[in-house]
Amino acid sequence: DDGARVVIADEGIGISAEQQERVFEPFYRTDDSRSRETGGYGLGLSLTKAIVDAHGGNIKLESTPGVGTTIMLWLPCEPTGSNVRAVASDEGRAS
Repeated sequence: DDGARVVIADEGIGISAEQQERVFEPFYRTDDSRSRETGGYGLGLSLTKAIVDAHGGNIKLESTPGVGTTIMLWLPCEPTGSNVRAVASDEGRAS
């Protein structure tokens, strides 16, 4: 487990099982009453997942309605898989 783990938890309203399947989709918001005026574009978890995936890590969400939500991220200390090739090819480019 050579990497960095980040855990973020709250004791909020939680997220239903149906909504948990969609929270990593761009522009998806679990609360229909939220608007751009009150905050949130539905991009935070989508962008976070894209960044974590690009670094060869993983992200997981656990939530219980009425109890809260926990998001767990893991990022490797070293690039893995296809990321190693991308980093290696970028190192050969002139600045």
